[in-house]
Amino acid sequence: MEPAAGYLYTVAVLGMTFIGFSASVMLVRQTLGRRLRAFDALFARVYMEFGLLVSVGALLPPLLASWDLPPPAVWRAASALIGLPLLAFALTYPARRRAASHEPTPLYVRLNVLFLVLLSLTFLAVATGVAAQRSGALFMSALTLFMLFSVGTWLRAFGLLLARQH
Repeated sequence: MEPAAGYLYTVAVLGMTFIGFSASVMLVRQTLGRRLRAFDALFARVYMEFGLLVSVGALLPPLLASWDLPPPAVWRAASALIGLPLLAFALTYPARRRAASHEPTPLYVRLNVLFLVLLSLTFLAVATGVAAQRSGALFMSALTLFMLFSVGTWLRAFGLLLARQH
């Protein structure tokens, strides 16, 4: 667990930093003199949730290892504890987005949700132990992909939000 711990702690810090940037949508909107809409609040909340999932996901393996669990059990438990909430998020997001925006779900959002479902299924596959020899590498790779996805979609969405302001 030691070589992985340093990497995971770095990912946890990046996830927490991302939460701060996620909240910037509210500040930018208010600075531009705009009223905060329900969709803006959802936007900020979603990306704060993503940052929290990344951070918690990165902290779970070292925490579980501190209980002297064997490495396969650490990776399986951490994968289940991240995979399930991520799947729940993916399955409920389109309805939450429609309720906040009062618009149909665009294709790019559906594709993003599909990616999140596939990523959560990756975590859940690790949780079953199907890849016991590579479970740590798969967990860290999936978590890193989730972080990159979160930042990438935030940048795209934030850019679109700013473009609408002008």
